[in-house]
Parts: sequence; structure tokens; C-alpha cells
Amino acid sequence: MAFISFPRLHQLSGAHKLIAVGAFAAVVAAAGCTSGSAAPSSTSAAAASGASSGSPATVTAATKGSLGSVLANAQGMTLYRYTPDAPGVSNCTGGCATAWPPLELAPGVTTPVAGKGVDGLGTVKRADGSLQVTYDKMPLYTFTGDSRATDAKGQGLDGTWFVIKSGASGASGGATATTKAPTTAAPSGGGYGY
Repeated sequence: MAFISFPRLHQLSGAHKLIAVGAFAAVVAAAGCTSGSAAPSSTSAAAASGASSGSPATVTAATKGSLGSVLANAQGMTLYRYTPDAPGVSNCTGGCATAWPPLELAPGVTTPVAGKGVDGLGTVKRADGSLQVTYDKMPLYTFTGDSRATDAKGQGLDGTWFVIKSGASGASGGATATTKAPTTAAPSGGGYGY
């Protein structure tokens, strides 16, 4: 870090002293912001409305065109469920996890934050030791084919990937997942006839 030399404060007028002190504070603050470490994407978005802890919501509810209100990550990207998974077990690894990145908590974070209207969040430990966020005990994923927060291109893909609807009343009375895997494989562009 380069040192900046300021004139002695006693040689400056009152207004100039304030400007010099403010400039110094700005330089110090900027230096602290460029430490070289980036925050993981799951915690870098602005907080969703309704996050109760004041932390950014890990999972929110977002409207996705004709699909209606579905679960999304902190950046608004659609979240999906993989039907070969089991409660508390993620079966999407290797190339699957490259195309369908697991929604993981930042290192040191152990509890996901639910946005307004979302409940039932938890975690499952992946083989690499990271914590993947779950909804109703099922692991959550994003899709690399979605390039914008309005996208939900993974819905029904290969008959195994489905969005998780929010806003329906469940046994707990809160927002719960209503999209379940069909008993027969859905066409790759289909799903539930939305």
C-alpha cells in the first residue's frame, strides 16, 4: 500500500482540515475494501425483503412468468430440485454439479436465511464438506442455462429438474414446495403443463 503525504493540519484552514481528514478516511476505507478476497456469491446480494435476521436471504420467493412464485437464491436466480435426490442426500456431483451448481452456504455460515414467505430451510453436508441448502430436506440447485433472474429454463428438463413453487399452504400453514416429481418422466420442455 502506498503512503499518501498530507500537509500538516495546523497549516490548513478549518475547511481544508475537514477535506484532508475526509480524503484520508476515504483512502483507508477503499484500502479495506480491496483486500483481495471476494465474498461467496450466496451472500453477496442485497438482502431480500423480509429477511428476519438482517442478513441477506439465502432463499427468497420470486415470480417467474407463467410458473408464478417459485424459490430463488439471493440474486433472484431460480432454484431447482433434482428428483433422484433423497431427503438429506445430494446425488448431483461431478459434471451434474457443474451444470447445476448446488446452492451452498459461505464458509463459516451454518444456517441459511429465509426470505419473506419461505420456511423449511436446512442444510446437507456434501462430500467436499460444504453445506448445501435444502428446502423440506431436499437439496437446492441453480442452473447454468439460466442467465437472468427471470429465467427458469431448467423447469422439467430431462424429466428430473423442477422449480419449487412457493406460496401454497402446507401442513405448517406457511409457504411450502408444491412441485413434486411426476410418477412418469415428463417431456424435457414440459413439467406440469404450466
